[in-house]
Amino acid sequence: MKCLGGIIFLALAVPGALGSVEVSVPEQLDVEVGQPVRIPCTHTITGSKSNVMVEWFIINKLGERQRIAFKDATSSVTDPDTGYSDRATMDSDYTLSISQAELMDERSFLCQVIAGAAGSQEGKTELKVYDAPEQPEVEYNRASLSVTEQHPSEIGTCTSRNGYPVPSIVWYKDGVSLPTVTNHNNKMYMTPRVVKEASGLYTATNKLYLKLSKADKDSRYHCQVHFQMMNGRKHTLDSEDFQISLYYHTEVVTFKLISAAMIKEGDDVTLQCSADGFPQPDYTFYKLEDGEEVDLRTNKDGILRLKNITKQQSGKYQCEALDFDAPPEVELKKDLSIHVNYLDPLVLNRKGPITVHRGEDVQVSCITQGSATPKITWRKGEEQLSHSGTLKLEKVSYKSSGTYVCEASVPSIHGLMKTQKLEVVVEGKPSLHNNPSKVTVEKEGDSVTLTCTASGHPKPKITWNVEKQQLQTSSDNAVTSKVSLPVTSEMVQSGVMCNATNKYGSAQWSFHLAIVPPTTAPPMTSGENHELQGGGGGAVIAVVVCVLLLLLVVAILYCLHKKGKLPCGKPGKKDTVHTEVKNDDIVVEMKTGQQAEASGLLGLNGDKRHAGDRC
Repeated sequence: MKCLGGIIFLALAVPGALGSVEVSVPEQLDVEVGQPVRIPCTHTITGSKSNVMVEWFIINKLGERQRIAFKDATSSVTDPDTGYSDRATMDSDYTLSISQAELMDERSFLCQVIAGAAGSQEGKTELKVYDAPEQPEVEYNRASLSVTEQHPSEIGTCTSRNGYPVPSIVWYKDGVSLPTVTNHNNKMYMTPRVVKEASGLYTATNKLYLKLSKADKDSRYHCQVHFQMMNGRKHTLDSEDFQISLYYHTEVVTFKLISAAMIKEGDDVTLQCSADGFPQPDYTFYKLEDGEEVDLRTNKDGILRLKNITKQQSGKYQCEALDFDAPPEVELKKDLSIHVNYLDPLVLNRKGPITVHRGEDVQVSCITQGSATPKITWRKGEEQLSHSGTLKLEKVSYKSSGTYVCEASVPSIHGLMKTQKLEVVVEGKPSLHNNPSKVTVEKEGDSVTLTCTASGHPKPKITWNVEKQQLQTSSDNAVTSKVSLPVTSEMVQSGVMCNATNKYGSAQWSFHLAIVPPTTAPPMTSGENHELQGGGGGAVIAVVVCVLLLLLVVAILYCLHKKGKLPCGKPGKKDTVHTEVKNDDIVVEMKTGQQAEASGLLGLNGDKRHAGDRC
């Protein structure tokens, strides 16, 4: 316990006394309900100290002094029927101990010391008792309140129970305390109330009234109880916060596009209408056509969705908030214009499929229009053929057959594009691709593979003048046929022919077969081999000299040949193992199992364009 006041010294001067008595007690002591308390009584005696007696008294409800405990040199007594007989005792040092403080203990306690001839003296202590209230609770108005009410509306009631001394309640709005106003007015006031319970504790309530406005729609409220505890310490407890449901009329209506600002045909477009009233009103949407309102729909979410929009849906739209509480000056209708970018379908001046004969010219125009000038191109596959609306194909070949695409787009509007396909079919008699006319093998019986490729439309049929199974493949307008056969002397004499035929005609190709034995070099002896591999520097020099002499001989022969002083010889022969020649007409593939015969010293080969010999 702590002494909160000064010490009271009371001295009674008795003329002719043999001594004196001085008593010291705390002026005030604080205690919490249920806690023990000790009130000390310190005294000093001068002179005679015989028959010292100490008594503790309380001041009862009638203001009268009532003894509760007594102690002298021989005995210690707690008086009955005082309310302290089972809670209070006097210690050996005359301190009064109370086991558990109660509210009734908030009173004056007196300690009196009697010391016979030395006289007597007493001291008084004020005991203050405290009890913290419970957490405050709020009951708020769950009805929907309106800003149109003429008088303040009841917001809520705050209650704090079982406190001592009496607690006080403060209201808060959005974290800011509201001034305590108890007089009724047209803006704000409170009605506080305090009830003393049977236990002696106090329950405080406070009811808040406010004139509401739209600014209060998101406000949060709570209350706070203030109370004092021992030694003058002040404490607070907060309630949970809450929010009221507030009705307020619309003041502003907004109508906006929540999709992409750049709209094109085929997009899904969303328009949103909203009002700042609560609860949200219903909304009606219109499309304004020639000054008239065309009713579209009414809904509660304020959303108008236009799916797969077309250019016909461009124009002005209107939304109306159906808030019947709004004052006449509030504009409840809003307009919004949208523009739909578009491209009309592509139109070709010639409808496909277009069938033309090989060698002819083709010209096709592609036309469209839109909300902006389109860019028109022609392509076949990934190849760009034209950067205008006109496709020109000159002297078409079979490769010209296929699908052509006209594409129109507006580069400034992503995704605004349309396409139109055109099939072109080139017809004509078969055309044989470049096939080799001469094929050589090393000996009779060697196997050779002959390939014959032809183009045409309709696709040609390929036949051979030999009875061998053919492997045939086709792609687009081309057909490829392969036969593998052993070379015979009859084939060398007559040749092998492939024939391609369709309804427009036919084409033939002949393969001339020749047998050319290989030319072999004389074998190298083991000694020579050893010399080449293991010889010293002299051998290397000899080889170099031989090479130089050989080059000199070749140069002399070449000069004589140029001057016409050498007779002509036979051209070299070549055994073709695998040859593939390509141009616009022929592709041929040949295979044999032998190596080609070596050519002459200068590596000169025969040319199919010469019938005779050459130097």
